[in-house]
Amino acid sequence: MMKSAVRQQRYRLKQEYFDPFPLRLVTKTSPVKCMTNEQWLQLLESWKSPKKMEMCQKNKDNRGNVKYHHTTGSRAYMVHVENLDDKYNDEEPTALDLFKVCHYSKKKKCYTPAVLEAITWMENKLSTTKEGEEPKSVAHVVADVLAENTKKNQFLQNVGFQNAQLRSSEDTELEAEKRANAELREHVADLKRSQFEMASKLDLLLSQSRPS
Repeated sequence: MMKSAVRQQRYRLKQEYFDPFPLRLVTKTSPVKCMTNEQWLQLLESWKSPKKMEMCQKNKDNRGNVKYHHTTGSRAYMVHVENLDDKYNDEEPTALDLFKVCHYSKKKKCYTPAVLEAITWMENKLSTTKEGEEPKSVAHVVADVLAENTKKNQFLQNVGFQNAQLRSSEDTELEAEKRANAELREHVADLKRSQFEMASKLDLLLSQSRPS
């Protein structure tokens, strides 16, 4: 816990006193009472190292690639989920419930546009079932939406739905394979029709060229 608190403090210091400024304008004296000037300078040196700056840039790029940012902070998903019992009156929350609660910003009191769009999509899929089609499970629908919008999303596994995304991925691959096979059969049928038409035309030409 102490290590985590120290890392968090350094992260906040870096965000406030280092990242926004060119190196020449970064303060050389400690901006906080709990750190001496010498400790601050040592911290600056570690932040300025090429290896550290490269790693920070990679982390920034990776964060930029995340479409659905969770709002559980440093707390693990499962720990966050275990503390939700009272919220659902001892009922088991669905995958959609967990997606909502893990991506809602209490600070901003809203979802990000991307998260809100995903929730709307999930709810629409759940409310519309084609005739003769069995309703999909909530976990399956959530898995479908996440699979279509992100690569290797681990959300369902992280909150305890280990097999849902795998089943969804397998179903998606099966559907894609069925479509590919159907397209192939249609292409082969077109080729056969073309060959038949060409053979008919050739027979007609040959019959017309033969002496009567």
